[in-house]
Amino acid sequence: MRLMTSWLAAGMVTLAITIGMTLLPGWLDDAGRGKPDMTVMRPGLASALTNSNLVDVLSGVTLREKLEHAEWNGNVLSLELSVTPAKGRPQALFSDVEKLTELAFRQLDNVDRLLVRITERADDRRTLLAAVDVRRSDEWLQRELKSLTYADPVHDELWRHRLRLSFTRAWETRFGPVSGFSAKVLPAPAAEAGSEDVAN
Repeated sequence: MRLMTSWLAAGMVTLAITIGMTLLPGWLDDAGRGKPDMTVMRPGLASALTNSNLVDVLSGVTLREKLEHAEWNGNVLSLELSVTPAKGRPQALFSDVEKLTELAFRQLDNVDRLLVRITERADDRRTLLAAVDVRRSDEWLQRELKSLTYADPVHDELWRHRLRLSFTRAWETRFGPVSGFSAKVLPAPAAEAGSEDVAN
C-alpha cells in the first residue's frame, strides 16, 4: 500500500513538472513583452476598399445568391452574382443588388462605379443573364436608394434606366419577357382621339 502511494505521489510530481515546463516559457514571454495579445481583425466597418480587405468587406454582406467573383480595379468594383438553373428569383437577385449598392456607395467612400453581372452556372458553363452599372455620380442614389427595396427593375423602365440594367435572351428564356409598364409620364391623348385609341 505504501509502495502504491509512493508511485502515485511520484507520478503527480512528474505531471506537475511537465505542465509547469510547458506553460512557463509562455508566461515568461508574455511578462517580458508586457503587452496583451492584439486582435487580427479591427472592429468596425471599413470605409475604404482595397485589394487587401476586399474579401473581408464582401464577406460582411449577407446575400441570397452566390457571389462568384469580385475584382477591385481603379475605383471600380466588379462583382458576379451566380444562380443555379434550379434556383434564383429576380426578387432575390435585386435584393442582393440593393445590398451591394448600399455597401459600395453608403459604407465605402472610394467606389466610383459598381458593375454587377448576373450569371447562371450549370456544370462548368456560365451564361450571362443581366448586367447592372451604377455610378457614384447618379443623383438617385442620394434620395431613392431605399426605394429599390420595393422596386421591380425587371418591368419598371425608370429603375432599368437608373441601374443601367441590361438583359440577355437567356434572362427572358429563364424568367420571361422584361417588357412591362413604364414609369415615365405618358403624353395626354389628343382631344380628337377616340376612346379606342387610348390603351387601357
